[in-house]
Amino acid sequence: MNLDLNQLPSTQFASQEDFDRLGKGAGFLSRLQLYTKGTAVNKRLIGPGEYGIPEGEDTILVLGDSIDVLPLTRRPKAIDMSDKEAIITSYDAQSDTFKDIAARAGGKDSGCMYGISFLVIERTTGQFLEFFCGTKSTRPEAGKIAPFLPLSSADIERLAAAGNDVSKMEPHGPLPMTLKSKLVEKGTYSWHVPIVLKCSTPFSKMPKEADIYAEVAKFVTARGSEVETEPAPVADTKKRRR
Repeated sequence: MNLDLNQLPSTQFASQEDFDRLGKGAGFLSRLQLYTKGTAVNKRLIGPGEYGIPEGEDTILVLGDSIDVLPLTRRPKAIDMSDKEAIITSYDAQSDTFKDIAARAGGKDSGCMYGISFLVIERTTGQFLEFFCGTKSTRPEAGKIAPFLPLSSADIERLAAAGNDVSKMEPHGPLPMTLKSKLVEKGTYSWHVPIVLKCSTPFSKMPKEADIYAEVAKFVTARGSEVETEPAPVADTKKRRR
C-alpha cells in the first residue's frame, strides 16, 4: 500500500523547549556528576575527571572536564542508597534521619552520603541540574560555590546580625561559574575533586523565568524526609553535548 502522508498537519503545537521538557518523564531533577572511578569509567562511557549527566540506564550525557553553571539555590541533603529499591533522602540537617545517614557515611561501602546540594543551570544544555557535594572530598568545595549564589538584602542583614563583616557585600543575582576538575593523589589512592572558578561566558540558553522560580521553590521546599523509588541510573552508553 503506497501512502503519501507528506501533507499531514504540523505537529508543532508548542515550542521545542516545551516538548523537550514534557518528554523527560516523571519529573525527577537530573544530576550533574563529576566522574573519577567506577563502572562508567571502567567501561569507557566517560573519562575520569569529566562531568556528565546520567540520563537513564543506558545513557550518559558527557559534558567534558570544564563546564559552566549558574547556581540558583542550595539545601542540605543526606542520602542512603544501601537499598536501591528504597533510597532514603533527608533535607533536614536537624532530623534524626539526616544525622543517622551522616554518621554512617564514613563507613566502607555504606551507600550513604551527606552534604550540600545545589540547584544549577548548565550553560550548553540549559537544563536544571542537582550538583551534590556529598563526599568527604567534595564537601569542602561547597563553600567555594556559595559566593556565586544569589545574595539578597535580607541575606546581608542576617549575616551582619550573626557578626559577619558585610562591608563589601552588595545584593546580586546568581553569578555564573566554571567547574573544572583536579586530580588528587595521596599514597596509592587518587581521585578527582571539583575546582570552582569565575565564568565570563554568557548564558544564552536559559529556561523561562517562571520555570526558574518554580524549580527553585520546588527544590527548597522538598520534604524533610522521604523515600525516592527512582532507581539510581546506571549508564551503559554515552553521548556528548553539541
